[in-house]
Order: sequence, then structure tokens, then C-alpha cells
Amino acid sequence: MLMAASNRTLMLSGSLMVWAFVGWGCADQQAKDKQAAAPLAASVQTLNEQELWELLIRDRTRMRRTVKHTGNGIETLTESDDAAVASRLIKVGTSLQSRVASGASLRPWDPAFIEPYRQIGAVRSEVVLTAGGIRTVESSSDVATLAVLLEHAMSVSDCVRQGPRVPGQTPARITVGETLPAPEVAIGGVPHRFLLSQPDASQLSRLKEQGVDLVVNYRHAREHADYNEQQASSESGLEYCNLAYMGAAELTDQLIDASRASLAKADRNAQTAALHCRTGNRVGPGWAAYRTLDGNVPLQQAIDEAKAMQMLDPMMESATREYIRNHRTGSPRDVAWKSASIKELSTRQAAQYQSAVEARDLMFSRLFAALSQAMTSEAGVAGAIGTCKEQAPRIAQTVAAERGVMIGRTGTRQRNPGNVLPRWAAGLASDMPAEPRAFTNPDGSLGVTLPIRMAATCLACHGEPAQIDRVVAEAIAAKYPKDQATGYREGELRGVFWIEVPAK
Repeated sequence: MLMAASNRTLMLSGSLMVWAFVGWGCADQQAKDKQAAAPLAASVQTLNEQELWELLIRDRTRMRRTVKHTGNGIETLTESDDAAVASRLIKVGTSLQSRVASGASLRPWDPAFIEPYRQIGAVRSEVVLTAGGIRTVESSSDVATLAVLLEHAMSVSDCVRQGPRVPGQTPARITVGETLPAPEVAIGGVPHRFLLSQPDASQLSRLKEQGVDLVVNYRHAREHADYNEQQASSESGLEYCNLAYMGAAELTDQLIDASRASLAKADRNAQTAALHCRTGNRVGPGWAAYRTLDGNVPLQQAIDEAKAMQMLDPMMESATREYIRNHRTGSPRDVAWKSASIKELSTRQAAQYQSAVEARDLMFSRLFAALSQAMTSEAGVAGAIGTCKEQAPRIAQTVAAERGVMIGRTGTRQRNPGNVLPRWAAGLASDMPAEPRAFTNPDGSLGVTLPIRMAATCLACHGEPAQIDRVVAEAIAAKYPKDQATGYREGELRGVFWIEVPAK
């Protein structure tokens, strides 16, 4: 409930816009938006803030917006991968920073919010510039003020998706005591809604009121056994589609096919869809494939949109890219990818290979540091089991994001059944490669596998079963009931790191 918002945190990802963006809702802006043949002549350096916003509204199809509810306010991130658009956003952000530094608040230009802003209480504001735009954080301890902030954020998202409001149209209002709206990503010029959490019945009802026609849920029913989303959708008058899978291990071409089909049907019928899983991670593959293959959007833009929706699993990105490659070329995987001699790589490929090695080194050092810290804590070696299961995927996600690659690891005998080779390597490395190997693709991507050798310190968890401490063995059985990754000796091949480096 809104009145209890301070005790409820909704997760964010992606990109958002500043409150001032709702200035797009001005009645005369709609006419300006149609004047595509009459761009502003002034340079970015000489435009004032209002003129910059007018340019940005025309550029909304090149922007992404994410809203995060922080419990006592709103966190937004508005970014663009287009250098010109990003520079305008950053210039606006610089102006906003100056305003906040002087003690002023972020002013709304939308006439519908001028009066509400006059009546609300104090607002704490922060503006941070990013490489691609602006991050803002607005908060208040007053519930009524928080409601206005939420209303404004929702209105801004509408502008990003669909442009200025029709003259006379009233923005959505929030009544004190209502459930918070679901956090979401807005893709510029796209009417569909991309949720970053599991919506409840009241949030589904709100989506219906806002024009949503279809809900696409990528979660298994068992993941929300106490809540029947299909029934809740039906009661709200929403069409329901369930395309359930749990992570990259269950992601199939057929699921991506079905996701594309549901989006194509929605677009043909002028329907607005709301897509979700638990965090947004599972929404990305189907969306990126649809955008690229059916909407002719550049691949990297589609991948960036999926990442804004929290497609963070490197294996998920690899599977998505592979699906798109295969559907573009129609070539079987074992034809498209070729094993290559590392010594004979081109200059560009050698640079990609070096990037792969550096990513491996970074992931290994961070994972080893986390495991060492756990093993020397009170919990000891048994505590490292949980650390490996929970932190290793996060470390891989972080390294992938920092280095612009996809990275993971697998074993000759599996402990975590989700740690498998990506599709491009599964058929080429049936015998687990004991030496570094490279694989090339005609699209310029390079795949690399780098061996993992068993270190002495790892034998405490992976050595002969009879020599593993009872407490450690019980921890392994609890975390990994189907574990097979024991019986190793020092120096033996344990598995490989895999790294996929896309063409730049």
C-alpha cells in the first residue's frame, strides 16, 4: 500500500527520465512533434533546457526509461545509446544538477502537474550524469507528496512510450492507500509494458485501466503457487499467455518462437502487452529476437533493450544471439561456427581473444577472493558452498557487463546443472577441451574456452568423497542434491570457462 511504501521496495533496472520530461504533455507540443521536417537549427551547446526537451521528445524512439520505487520516492534512469541524444540528455542533466545545487527542486513543465507540485511538501533531489544520460533520485517522507511523484513518473513513462498526451487527456492519478504500481521499463516509441516484478491482482487491474490488453507471464505456476495469475488476469479483463521457463537451461527456440508470435499477434491486433517474469531476466530473449527479426531493429539496440529489462544472465544473451544468427542465416550451428587455431587468428580476432582471457582472469580473481573470504570465516569450507552458488552467477553477470562479453563456466562433472556450455560450444566441444580453444562465427563473434584445473584448495569440496568433511558433504547435499562434482585430484581438468566476444 502507498501508505506503507517505506516498508516495501520494488526492484529497478534499465533507464528512466527526469520529472521534467512530462513537459512533453504540453498541449501545443503534439503539433510540434508532427513537424519532423522542421528540426531546431540551434546546436546543443546553445539550446536552452526547454528547447532540448523539445528535441528529446522527437528522439524518444532512441531512448529507454526505467522507474524504480525506492519505498519513499522514485529513482529514474534515462539513457540513449545514440551519442547525439545522450549528449542532449547529459546537457539537461547538467542544468538540473545546477538547479538542485542552488536549493531548487526539479520543476515540472506539464501544466497538469504545476498545481500539485505547488501543494506538495519538501522533496529531496539528486541528479547523477551517466555515460548515456541522467539518473535522478527523488524522495519524500510525506505520503501525499510521494503519490504526486509516482503520478509524474507514470506520466513520463507514457510520454516515452507514446509521445505527448492528447490535449485534454488527464494523467493517471494515485489515491493514498493504493498499491504501488509495478516497476517497469519503457522503450521509446513502444506501447508494450515491461515489468520488473511479479504483478499482483491490483497491479493487473491498474494495467487494464491504463490500456493493457494482454499479459505474457514467463514464470512457472509453481513459482507463485499461492497466486493464480491467470484467474486474476481474467477477472481484470486481460488476455493471458504463459510461456514458462526457468533460466537459460530451459530456454528453447520454441519458447522464443512463441514469444515472437504473441508479440506479433498483439501488434497486428493493436493490443498492448505487459510482459514479466520475476525480475525481467526472462523477458529479454523473446523481445530482442522479435525486435531484430520482425522489427528490423539493429541487433545491439535490441540486446541493450533486453538488458534494460534485466536480461543479466550471460548464457541468456548468448542463447538469444545464437537464435537470431540462426534465423537470419538459416545455417545449422555446426556449420556457422568453426574451430580456429589461436596462433592463426587475425589481428581483430586476437584482440577479441585477449579480451576473453582478461574477462576470465577478472571473474576468476573475484570468485577466488569471495571463496577465500568465506573459507576463512566462521562458516569455514561449508560456508563457501553457499557463496559459490549465490555469488558466482552475480560475479559472471558483473564481469560480462563490465567487459562487454558473455562468460560462464561448466564442469566435466556437474555440481550446478545450470552451468552448461553455450549453444555455440555444446556441439563443438563434446570432449571437454583441455587446452584453450577458439571458435569463429561469420558475424565476427569469437567464442573461447579456457580450461579450469583442480587446485589443492578446491579438493575440500571436490576431492574424493571419503576425504570430504562430513559438515561440508552435508552442505553440498543440501545445496546441490544431484551433485556429481567430486572425486577430482589436484591438477586434473575440472571444466572450462567459456567466453563469447561479440563483434564490435
